[in-house]
Amino acid sequence: MKFSTLFLFSVLSLMLSACGGGGGGSSDNSSSSTADAGTNVASANANAGSSYTNSRPDIWIDYFSLSLPPGAGDLKDAIAYLDANGDGDTDVFMATGEYLLNGEVNSALFINQGATFVSSTAEFAGNMPPATHARKSLVADFDGNGLDDIFVLDHGFDSSPFPGSNPKLIMQNSVGSFSWEKLSDQTGFHHGGAAADIDNDGDIDIFVGGFDPFFYINNGSASFSVATNLFDSDLQKVFSAELIDIDEDGFVDLLVGAHERDGDKTSIYWGSASGAYSDSNRTLVAAVNSFGAVLDFDAEDIDGDGDRDLVINRTRDGIDGALGFYQGRTLQLLQHDGNRVFVDVTATNIDLPGGDIDNWFPWVRLQDIDNDGDIDLGSDDSGDGVTYLNEAGFFTKQ
Repeated sequence: MKFSTLFLFSVLSLMLSACGGGGGGSSDNSSSSTADAGTNVASANANAGSSYTNSRPDIWIDYFSLSLPPGAGDLKDAIAYLDANGDGDTDVFMATGEYLLNGEVNSALFINQGATFVSSTAEFAGNMPPATHARKSLVADFDGNGLDDIFVLDHGFDSSPFPGSNPKLIMQNSVGSFSWEKLSDQTGFHHGGAAADIDNDGDIDIFVGGFDPFFYINNGSASFSVATNLFDSDLQKVFSAELIDIDEDGFVDLLVGAHERDGDKTSIYWGSASGAYSDSNRTLVAAVNSFGAVLDFDAEDIDGDGDRDLVINRTRDGIDGALGFYQGRTLQLLQHDGNRVFVDVTATNIDLPGGDIDNWFPWVRLQDIDNDGDIDLGSDDSGDGVTYLNEAGFFTKQ
């Protein structure tokens, strides 16, 4: 997607703008053996086809302008953008759920009709994928048929004993025709993840974060093998993750975060020809006092020097007690010098990056919102009203 044009949709108008219990089912698309990604060679474009790349759409919507249909849940975090009916327009899928739900509710698909989005189940023949508490939806072409598919991370019941839920794999078998299944080989608190070709073999693999993170390694036709031997023991719980080739060396890097109050180290694990991620080959990201719950990672060339810089979206981790868990928010801006060294320039380069009175939101968008040729930032939900325009490298809140 080009970043220079965005469309802001609401219910009535179109204007130019820039953290379980579901179970059951069976799966023929995964196995529980470990896998070895093997040795791979550098890719000319390691980010091609990744869920990160596909999360940069040409539309910018108010999430709450979308009226969820009967039978769907009320959560809207697990949003996905794709052309669901082959008409060339970007549609919206939401894996939903409800907080502290026992059971499952339907997800929702909204078809882009120009000035409005209309709920539709026809693409699923009326059989919408379920969720208990979906946290993130990943868009990628998992079977190589040229059509976008969806992988839903569903962490299930969001309280002790955290029984978990199953991931949902949604395949676009032909244009505008979807099927889905629960991957019942894995049940867990699947809170974050990302998809990219980590072994450079031409298909898209999946990292699944949670209390027990793992990789799903793709055999090329959306049949996945579980791999737990591709990262070191220091990678424990992961609640937020991305797969992005930040240093552009042809190997996808793994960005992970959770709760810094618990000792979880926000990190960049650098990809390499080994196809694995090692504690000895990582960069630790500077912690942010009190705001230690990591929500999202984004990496783009913000300062125009040719290197991908890093923005991290954060909320409070509850370490301060009365100030609360998942209260307030802040953005962290890290400039990349091109040699895997990052300098925290939040204090000097972002006007009002956040605080206790600011509502947290899950996803950051780095995009040229005002069409002036540089990268701005804001909430992926245009209805949050959080936009920072880039003015010669300084971000001014609008």
